[in-house]
Amino acid sequence: MNRIIVPFIALIAGVGIGYALLSASTPHNENKSGASNEPDILYWVAPMDSSYRRDKPGKSPMGMDLVPVYAGEESASAGTVSISPQIVQSLGVTTAKARQRNLSESIAATGVVEVAEDNIVHVHPRVSGWIERLTVTTDGQPVNQGETLYTLYSPELVNAQEEYLLARSRNNQSLINAARDRLSALQLPDKVTNALDKTGRVQQQIAFEVPQDGYVTNLNIRPGFYVTPGTTMLAIASLQKVWITASIPQRYANSLSATQALRVTLPALPGEEFTAMVDFVYPELDRQTRSLRVRLVLDNPNGRLKPNMFATVTFDTSNTEALVIPRSALIRTAANDRVVLALGNGEFRSAAVAVGRITADYAEITAGLKEGDEVVINGLFLIDSESAIDADLSRITGADDNADSETQWVILTIDATDSEALTVTASHGPIEAWDWPGMTMDFAIGSGVDRSLLSPGTRLDAELNRDTDGLVEIIAIDATSVASSVPSATVNGTVNRINAENRTINISRDAIEKWGRGPATMDFMISDQVDLSAWQKDQTIRFTFEIRDGEFVITHIEPAMAMSHDMDHAGH
Repeated sequence: MNRIIVPFIALIAGVGIGYALLSASTPHNENKSGASNEPDILYWVAPMDSSYRRDKPGKSPMGMDLVPVYAGEESASAGTVSISPQIVQSLGVTTAKARQRNLSESIAATGVVEVAEDNIVHVHPRVSGWIERLTVTTDGQPVNQGETLYTLYSPELVNAQEEYLLARSRNNQSLINAARDRLSALQLPDKVTNALDKTGRVQQQIAFEVPQDGYVTNLNIRPGFYVTPGTTMLAIASLQKVWITASIPQRYANSLSATQALRVTLPALPGEEFTAMVDFVYPELDRQTRSLRVRLVLDNPNGRLKPNMFATVTFDTSNTEALVIPRSALIRTAANDRVVLALGNGEFRSAAVAVGRITADYAEITAGLKEGDEVVINGLFLIDSESAIDADLSRITGADDNADSETQWVILTIDATDSEALTVTASHGPIEAWDWPGMTMDFAIGSGVDRSLLSPGTRLDAELNRDTDGLVEIIAIDATSVASSVPSATVNGTVNRINAENRTINISRDAIEKWGRGPATMDFMISDQVDLSAWQKDQTIRFTFEIRDGEFVITHIEPAMAMSHDMDHAGH
């Protein structure tokens, strides 16, 4: 007995001495676990949804690899995302600071070249008579000042000339002056009056000259026409100067003043720029476009600017100091305007801002930023998506009670189905509780979901569960919400033959009253959701089919008698 105990005690003593020596030889500051100094991984998140967290690597609902979040990299607040330096570099993220600077906005407006109305001369007779000769024949014909335009025979002008000669023969200066004034009032050309003084002979046909250089418009007479003082015979338009009428957006209505110089370019004259003066600012906005009309005057000595040419009018607004950021840093949506703030240490956060003037390079920020704030100008959309999903901008200072919910009811529109993979491709609108935008994505089909309801073109209410290691899963469907965007009908029929290889079935169906169609025998395609092996020839069925791209596709089949039996029980 003692021979056994003594060696055992010696063994225990030896082990204790060895352990003491080993402990003494081990430095106290050595890492006991032998692990590196790398920070610990707290959890794994989806790259595009930081609220999707797992305790091990895996796939996000979008099919992307989950990324680790290390100790010290957690978001400091809702909406703040942390990105490792490697990812920041791979995204090409660059930033700029909000600064005070003089901001002058360049405004471009559309315009049209028009004839200057104050350079149009309308030709009217002062007396009645007949047009004996006309030197112009069409609108648009160019004419030069001093050329004969038309000749007129007027008894009234003949009488006025005779009265003038009679006054001269009597050598009565007062009568002479009165008769000469009458000739002038009747617009008798000075040439005719001077000839009358020299020759003393009355002219029967009086030649009237072109009043200015230009071209003929509104030609309303022809040789032989009888005209009166109320007749508008024609007009002569000059193109020595033209008007340009521009439509200025109403927000810049107070940025223009009379006599201001504007720059004008025309597509018809590429590479050339003209300077035009503001001649008149109309007092009212256009009723339909809500734009302010402005009239410019532009010299046109060579006549290259033609009426009805399109023009672009540009001008600079007043140069005032404002807080600005690069325009590329601004994210504009129908809901709001926002930027992505760079907080330092790899942290970023979306922030709503109020925007004032916007130029080609800069955007004025009237609220939401202060001078020196750093904003992202490249790679901002990916960061903004993650920040927006992490915390909606409208809830930066408070959390939504539904934000943590892993399930949500949404409206899905089915685009395609995969019966082998048990997935569907469907589109949905924005899911506010998850801060998801509207998109088209793949979903897994839960075991308790009736797959026959998930046919392409169907619109339905579905409950989604994102708390999965793979795709977002459809876990429930509201059957009463199922509606198809394609024509469909439900009718009774008798199976004539089945082709399992081609998945077709020939049925003699009853009449379809809602379409006004009588009974018919025809072939139908069978959708992947329907089990064709459960049906046989001569069986009476009730089936639902849809018209897809001209094909008749059955999406549901059930025994007709069974349905009638159920209805009878429901009636009792």
